Amino acid sequence: MSRSGLRHATVAAGALVLAGCAAIPQPAAPPPAPGPAAPAPTPAPLPTPTPGWEDRAVDRGAWRYDAASRTAAFVPAARASPLLTMACSGDGIRLTSTLDGAVSLRTSAGTDQLRFERGSATLPSRDPRLDRIAFSRGRFALETPGGGALTLPVQAEIGRVIEDCRG
Repeated sequence: MSRSGLRHATVAAGALVLAGCAAIPQPAAPPPAPGPAAPAPTPAPLPTPTPGWEDRAVDRGAWRYDAASRTAAFVPAARASPLLTMACSGDGIRLTSTLDGAVSLRTSAGTDQLRFERGSATLPSRDPRLDRIAFSRGRFALETPGGGALTLPVQAEIGRVIEDCRG
């Protein structure tokens, strides 16, 4: 082999030796084991829903109807004075109670507002709110913003006074 061929062979062999000396990649160190996870915070309990007016107990007592005065009165058990009186007065029905001011009337048909002045409110005899009371499913409620509430059963005496007043 000639000198130049030997030189080329030596260079080629050196290149192969260098190529074979490449560093072998080492696997990376495993990540450190995660520490104990903090427990998830316990969610706050959901607020207990307050029962709606439809779920409240109905005030205990009974409706009484007096045809002579065209009046229906809800009288609680063991008391003489009524919680609510509905009386035909001219061409209107006067509701009398211990409630005063703005009062929400709740029936199965929805919520309406009444204004009691010194314990009474008068509705025209054809007022649809009277029909909502008479045809409410089982009960109706009168509520004041201060928390006063009456939850009364719907009975035939209510319809009687309304019909008497409508003539």
